[in-house]
Amino acid sequence: MTEHLKNTLNIKEKLKQKTVQDYIKGVDWTTTSDAPFIVEFDPTSNCNLACPDCISGTLLNQGQIERNRIKDLTNEMVEAGVRGVILIGGGEPMMHLDIGWVIQTLGDAGIKIGITTNGLYLKKHLDVTAKFADWVRVSMDAATDETFNRIRPSKTGKSLFESAISNMEAYAKVKKGKLGYSFMVFSEGNYGFKGIAINTDKVKSLSHIKTNAHEIYAGAKLARDIGCDYFEVKPMYDVNHFSVMQKQAVADIVEEQIDYAKTLETDTFKVIEALKLRATLRGESNLEPKAYKRCAVAHMRTLVTSSGVYVCPYFRGVEKKNIGDVNAMTFSEMWHGPQRAEVMKNLDPSRDCPMHCIRNESNIAIEDALANGFGAPINDYDLFI
Repeated sequence: MTEHLKNTLNIKEKLKQKTVQDYIKGVDWTTTSDAPFIVEFDPTSNCNLACPDCISGTLLNQGQIERNRIKDLTNEMVEAGVRGVILIGGGEPMMHLDIGWVIQTLGDAGIKIGITTNGLYLKKHLDVTAKFADWVRVSMDAATDETFNRIRPSKTGKSLFESAISNMEAYAKVKKGKLGYSFMVFSEGNYGFKGIAINTDKVKSLSHIKTNAHEIYAGAKLARDIGCDYFEVKPMYDVNHFSVMQKQAVADIVEEQIDYAKTLETDTFKVIEALKLRATLRGESNLEPKAYKRCAVAHMRTLVTSSGVYVCPYFRGVEKKNIGDVNAMTFSEMWHGPQRAEVMKNLDPSRDCPMHCIRNESNIAIEDALANGFGAPINDYDLFI
């Protein structure tokens, strides 16, 4: 388990799996694949929190995929041959009234399921999620009630930290897949975060800094104690998906806290750093030039939302990157239709994607494999490429 847990966020490594290699070899790069390998799926834009940092803030609370349509759409993805679905947002995916039915249907069809959630509806759908979800990642970003209520405030003003922790703990006892505790680094000046003065022995010399970074160790310990499989530390991104660079003092806290947190690791619990975290801590440019002219990963993945279907999650809500109308077209009509063909023809990562992209290395690796041949495949362990 430990080796595969370490590779949870190593997307490039996942391309070596036999099922993934077979899929890549079968793509017609002049048109497209028969169906996307992975679909990111926003069932609803509604959310029960009021997070000041929300990257989708302007798109929230604008409706959901209607109940009859979401059932048809789920069946259409199954029929198309999609291998994995990530329920995400947008809004909070588990707020949709039919989310349990969606998970059950996908799971019964053998489709891999991942869920990114705030955890507040996890207990409501405990049994079906525990049975079918390959992984659930909960966005927490705090280790205390006070910090959580600043970063993840509810619309009522009441902190829901204990509710999220209670739900995760209950889920951990019955889950079959992985459970992750996600921690995004904030500091004063990042969106609406006003910060909390640091008060821990590890960083007393920096007590004037306002950040959540000092809670990384405590968050990791809490995650381990309630039964999570991993604790993920990740950088913050702005609304245009450019990574937010942190001040050196904050970066020092993050690095110290991660080192401290890794002393908590066991055979079944890991502390994981997101792919671009260290770049933001080193103060590297948040620009990432691309030399390639096509996005191979866009032939393998797509994003389905209530407001449109987009070529990539980085373009959620961007009309020029919209490939279809979820309410007027079937899933296969969107994937194979002229609207998507036109968007894909005009998609140029060297021009359109100056931000850090977590699949940049995957695109480079795919192009290299197509040009120079694939290495020997490895056994499947995690198909979420």
